[in-house]
Amino acid sequence: MKRIALVSLLPVIGLACGGGATIAQPPPNCPSAPALVVAPAKLEPKPEAQNVDTVAQKVLAAMNAKDAGALEAMFDDAMKSAVPLERLTAMLSGLEDSKGKLLSTSRDPGGDDRSATYRFKAERGVWRVKLVLGRDDRIAGLSFSEPAAPPPPVAKSTLTLGLPFRGQWSVFWGGDTPEVNYHVVHESQRRATDLVVVDASGKTHKGEGTKNDDYFAWGLDVLAVADGTVLTAIDGVPENVPGVLNPLFALGNSVVVEHAGPVYSFYAHLRPGKVKVKAGAKVKRGDLLGACGNSGNTSEPHLHFQLQDGPLVDHSWGVEPIFKNVTVSRGGTSSVRPDYTWLKGDLVGEKKVPSAPR
Repeated sequence: MKRIALVSLLPVIGLACGGGATIAQPPPNCPSAPALVVAPAKLEPKPEAQNVDTVAQKVLAAMNAKDAGALEAMFDDAMKSAVPLERLTAMLSGLEDSKGKLLSTSRDPGGDDRSATYRFKAERGVWRVKLVLGRDDRIAGLSFSEPAAPPPPVAKSTLTLGLPFRGQWSVFWGGDTPEVNYHVVHESQRRATDLVVVDASGKTHKGEGTKNDDYFAWGLDVLAVADGTVLTAIDGVPENVPGVLNPLFALGNSVVVEHAGPVYSFYAHLRPGKVKVKAGAKVKRGDLLGACGNSGNTSEPHLHFQLQDGPLVDHSWGVEPIFKNVTVSRGGTSSVRPDYTWLKGDLVGEKKVPSAPR
């Protein structure tokens, strides 16, 4: 839009002392008006931004002081409506009566600056506290609950187990600490392993490794570790290109076998179209289950193996497999180990690797 200059349509006027005016006359010498002094606006200091950890400490202090008003002042409007002051006062008293004063806080892994879970240690126990910040750093969610029971000790298998492969394979992940086995933080995978096949230089593939059949483990037989009944058999998940993951079907083609105990063996990332068993089939130790592949949430062909105490991956505890009289090469020294479980870096089994149909 064209901008229009605004001009005065009044005649030029001169101002006389005392407020009179004459047209086109210069103004007389009038005393100058006193200057208008405007005090600068007072700037209020901006409240310091809070993260969830600083608020957690304030919550602890308010609770120990039984100061429901101070705690309520940290709430957003929705929380104030949901938890009236009278109810909040009773809650603080009940929490202290149950476990005593709070002594310290520790944050659980995970969360961010706006939401986290804590363990509030009290004189007679621990509270699990979930804290969420909303707008203006005010509390939008606060809950207290009993902490989950500690995980049970890792059980050791008592089955007579055979290795889930022929030949010699390398333990890429295995052991009882996160440094050697990232699986240990997952309930059912506490003693899981990832197994690959390597050449004399330690490489898992020939050439550039851009194709699945470049990998030495791809297509090799996967075997049942003990007698049992096939509980689950999944086939038909397409294989990945090396380096590309498929988290939507994380397990890929897989088999679960139920053994006496009961204990369950689990074999994942198998090659599509090569799963040899169906649910309900009886298998013996050493029977062929399928072929190593690259299906599921995996970046290259390998076998994921684990024992667990239940049929479902998400609702089981991992069991440590114990293999009898296994040939293991560790640190360049080979020996037969009477009771063996996986450890990262070990070469397990006889050195010769049979070729597989490709």
